[in-house]
Amino acid sequence: MNILLIIFLGGGTGATLRYLISELVNKLIPTSIGYGTIGVNLIGAFLMGALFYFISSKLLINEQVKIFLTIGFLGGFTTFSSFNLDFYNLIEASNYLQAIIYLSISVIGSIILFFVGLNLVKFLF
Repeated sequence: MNILLIIFLGGGTGATLRYLISELVNKLIPTSIGYGTIGVNLIGAFLMGALFYFISSKLLINEQVKIFLTIGFLGGFTTFSSFNLDFYNLIEASNYLQAIIYLSISVIGSIILFFVGLNLVKFLF
C-alpha cells in the first residue's frame, strides 16, 4: 500500500478520534482552558511511549503498521497545533495564569506520561 495513503488513513482516524474526545471533555468540563486538548495530548504521549517500547524492543511489526500508528494515527490524534491555538487564545483573552497552567500541564504532563507509558509496557511485557 502507498505510504502516503497509510499516513492519510491513520491521520484521519486519529484526528477524528481527537475531535470526538475533545468535544466530549470540553462539554463535560466547560472552561476557557481546553481540557479536551490537554487530555488527548496526554493520552497521545502515553500511547506513543507504550508503542515506542513495543516497536523498539518487543514487537515484530510491519513497517507500514508502524507508520500508520505513529506518524498517521498518533500524529493526527495529538494536537500540538491545536495546543498552540488554545494557548494563543488564552493569552489574547489576558488569561495569563490559565495560559501558564495550560502550558505546564500539556508539556510536563506529556513528557511524564510518555515515560509512564513506556515503562508500564516495559514492566508488563
